[in-house]
Amino acid sequence: MGNNKIKTVTKNADDFASKILKGLKLAHKKMIKSKIDKNQSLVISHKGKIIKVKAADFHRLE
Repeated sequence: MGNNKIKTVTKNADDFASKILKGLKLAHKKMIKSKIDKNQSLVISHKGKIIKVKAADFHRLE
């Protein structure tokens, strides 16, 4: 494999990872908005403990 081929493969992998992260961020925003609209809580792990946080409060922390 030549250097150009390796660079192309690396760039493609970076592009793919970037698209995945962009999708995850979008899904996260949509989930938070949906939870806020329905006045629901999020269940998250914080320092090894499972806790509930109101979505509106969680949104303010970001």
